[in-house]
Amino acid sequence: MLNRKIILPIALVAIFSLSLINVISPEKSSDNKEFIISEYGSIANLPSVFSTSWVDSVYNSLTLEERVAQLLMIRVHTDKDAIYYNEIERLVREYNVGGLCFFRGGPERQLKLTNHLQSKAKTPMLVSIDAEWGLSMRLDSTISFPRQMTLGAIRSERHIYEMGLLIGYQAKRIGVHINFAPVIDVNNNPKNPVINFRSFGECRYNVARKGIAYMQGMQDAGIIACAKHFPGHGDTDSDSHYTLPVIKHPVDVLDSIHIYPFRQLIDNGLLSVMVAHLNIPALDKRKNYPSTLSYRIVTNLLQEDMGFKGLVITDALDMKGVSDYVKPGELEVQALKAGNDILLLPQDVNAAVKALAEAITNGEISEKYLEQKVKKVLYFKQSVGLNKYRPMPVRNLHRDLNSNNATILNKRLIQSAITLIKNNDSIVPIKYLEKNRIAAVSIGSAKENAFQAMIQNYYPAELYSIDKEASDEQIKNLTAELKKFDIVIVAVQNNNMFVNRRYGITNQTIKIIDQISAQNKTILALFANPYSLEYFSKKTIGNLHSIIIAYQDGVFYEQATAQVIFGGMPARGRLPVSVPPYFPVYTGIQTPSGFRIRFSSPEKVGIDSEKLNLIDSIAINGINQKAYPGCQIAVIKNGVVIYNKSFGHHTYEKKRPVRNSDLYDLASLTKIASTTLSIMKLVDEGKIDIKQALDYYYSKIQGTTYSGIEIREILAHQAMLRAWIPFYINTLENNKPNERIYQKYFSEEYPTQVAKDLYIHKNFRDSIFNIILETPRLERKRYVYSDLGFIMLAEMIEGVVGETLDNYVMKSFYGPLGLETLGYLPLSRYPLNKIIPTENDTVFRKQIIQGYVNDPAAAMLGGVSGHAGLFGNAIDMAVLMEMINRKGNYAGRQYIKPETIEEFTRVQYAGNQNRRGLGFDKPTIVKKQQSPACASASAESYGHSGFTGTYAWVDPTENLVYVFLSNRVFPDATNRKINDLDIRINIHQAIYDAINASKYLEKTITPL
Repeated sequence: MLNRKIILPIALVAIFSLSLINVISPEKSSDNKEFIISEYGSIANLPSVFSTSWVDSVYNSLTLEERVAQLLMIRVHTDKDAIYYNEIERLVREYNVGGLCFFRGGPERQLKLTNHLQSKAKTPMLVSIDAEWGLSMRLDSTISFPRQMTLGAIRSERHIYEMGLLIGYQAKRIGVHINFAPVIDVNNNPKNPVINFRSFGECRYNVARKGIAYMQGMQDAGIIACAKHFPGHGDTDSDSHYTLPVIKHPVDVLDSIHIYPFRQLIDNGLLSVMVAHLNIPALDKRKNYPSTLSYRIVTNLLQEDMGFKGLVITDALDMKGVSDYVKPGELEVQALKAGNDILLLPQDVNAAVKALAEAITNGEISEKYLEQKVKKVLYFKQSVGLNKYRPMPVRNLHRDLNSNNATILNKRLIQSAITLIKNNDSIVPIKYLEKNRIAAVSIGSAKENAFQAMIQNYYPAELYSIDKEASDEQIKNLTAELKKFDIVIVAVQNNNMFVNRRYGITNQTIKIIDQISAQNKTILALFANPYSLEYFSKKTIGNLHSIIIAYQDGVFYEQATAQVIFGGMPARGRLPVSVPPYFPVYTGIQTPSGFRIRFSSPEKVGIDSEKLNLIDSIAINGINQKAYPGCQIAVIKNGVVIYNKSFGHHTYEKKRPVRNSDLYDLASLTKIASTTLSIMKLVDEGKIDIKQALDYYYSKIQGTTYSGIEIREILAHQAMLRAWIPFYINTLENNKPNERIYQKYFSEEYPTQVAKDLYIHKNFRDSIFNIILETPRLERKRYVYSDLGFIMLAEMIEGVVGETLDNYVMKSFYGPLGLETLGYLPLSRYPLNKIIPTENDTVFRKQIIQGYVNDPAAAMLGGVSGHAGLFGNAIDMAVLMEMINRKGNYAGRQYIKPETIEEFTRVQYAGNQNRRGLGFDKPTIVKKQQSPACASASAESYGHSGFTGTYAWVDPTENLVYVFLSNRVFPDATNRKINDLDIRINIHQAIYDAINASKYLEKTITPL
């Protein structure tokens, strides 16, 4: 047993450290092992007599009727009319009721009403709420945390403690003192109509661990946690809201399973317990006698045997499970006599007060007993600060309840819960994207929902949707359409939480899954209660290659599940309940972390999101300054996409906003993303030696002045080559394309398209290379950035591999990596409106260039060249750079050897004041010389920039990838504002500043 020092201020808040709770892991759990807990809990420090000067003075000021009313907590809604609110105010004024329990409404309305009613109360009131999954259980415009069954799937309790802490702070913010949570019923009855998803699961150890974490989080925030529904509502097949459920278990089963979590929470400092309306013959033999009214259960068992000294609260007294058996007034008297402290939701306040007062007057209940109960309630009021009550401010309420931290925690909880329970052939995460045709089918949700949108970040799957009540003919047509696919991902969405509605699983839904899984490798993503699998046949379960349980539906659940399927994040959850006969409790297959990039918030890697807002400001300022009409920016840190945004429009006319999926002309990023990568691969395969002369592989230049140039020199721009040649100049006649060289239409003589309605003669390709070879080289070896060498390198690559460069890089890199947008000749793959225009070429092509490469030489070569021609979006370019950053290994495949990457990304000719690597640019090595990278970029970093306003950079020391894409050349290529404003570099520096700020915080902030 561990000792845990408890600091107990008047607020009864225990200082909590989760690491000090010693618990049994599920793997080691067994019925004959005790749950190990802290030796001391805060309840042990509660006084035996609840008396302070404030408590005594308040008690003495109350009339008999006011004293008994202190034990009543009345129902309040905030979505009613003025007549209703006036009646609530009357009850507060007239009876001085002890507390309010809020139901449906909104947070601002509730806080205003709370402040108003507290101002009218003679004695400050305890305010309570059912916020099992956060305030959203009752209030609109608040964050909905996962249901407890979802939380039960999480392996660690840390995030659940954090959730409890945050829910506690949120409750406090709206003037609440008691949260009727956690539910610690052990749900071992799949047909339970009322607990079910509200339980952490069927394992008593898991329920206890999760309950302790949730409880201590709330109580560390100064909120009274309330464990429910004592002595255990988990094995019922009826709902106590509508009837009185009967629990037929013997005492030993009740004690070892259902009461077990209550003992553990009590021993760990639980402050209140809610007693359920149950008939339990083993504990009280009276027929149809609710446990709420049983002295044997409430007093003998809970308070005497189990030693509970905290608040004992009835479940709602307006529920049929008790109100059908005892009339108002008498009901409250019996509940008080049973040992309860707070009588929750009396149906008739007047009848309750009258009956309770009469019971005191006639001696049925002693005044001493009443004094103990009332003073206990007052003591807890003092413990939460009601002796010094101050109204909570309404200002900034929405912001405080919907903080970024709350959203981040919510995502973490959801991501930690996703559970993979079947995975034939280790199909998840999906590998070898280029070898599989993949479709995604949503049952019950519109096409291109959050689930399918996230899938598209990894693979260009074909998307389908079908209704849950689809006809047999519709199912037949869909199944026929899906035959052409290797893998089908089926998502069952828009379900419900209730067993009596089959969790939303229709017969037609099952038929759809049955027919698809019979013919395709099928991955089932079930956004529903795991119990819903019981409706599937053994055959269907057997046919499914993979089953993933997301427990609930919603954007975060859908995004997380899609990432698990493609390896962006690992599957970590375990079933908190068994699904007989298919899956036992704790079934959960773990998958690797970091298989592919993950999409998450900056906080995932320790960066404050707000620190990255500067990127937005710089990008938007560039648009306002007309440096470019729009841009895309992607940032990957530690394998996590922490920033992926688009700004502005395709053109200054602002007709079409830039979307993340739109394609930019990458310009000279082609040099690293195509040519250099290809050479690296060929070096690995022993097909090219960069120390060899280019003419060894490219015979066309043998016998020319270009003979003997090392490939290494070309890659490092050290080959004495001129920067570029305006090949198009001599093809113009009267400032227009020469009609002998160009035609408007495709033909055998004019097969190569240069731009819209412009085709170049088939022989001009050779002319371009002849012009290069006839151009004298520079007189001495020095660094001169040149396109010419990369034009020739592309020819060399094609000769070595025996296919065109565009096909080679697509087959070798872009396809396997799942980079849908990356590639040459975008119009062969995308509609024109997805491709962002570059310049208005008034000199050569006499048109706005859109869908064709901006670079004239690359255009004259048909759009495929070694120096330019690639198109793509920021995130795909970032993934390619991430593969290089991971030393050539991505998604389980080694694309480039680590030693090759190391060689290509180091400075090659430092003695010549040449900062370049092989293909890759590097930070400056010459003092006072402008660097292509920001000041904080390390010497090990590398990347490239492009003429159209593009930039891609990797810093392995920070595990950082940054990509910026724009069309700064629109409509005029002479626009240099992007450089004058240093936009690309300033954004790069802003990223480092955010990283460094987080490092500073890590060093200066001491965790609790």
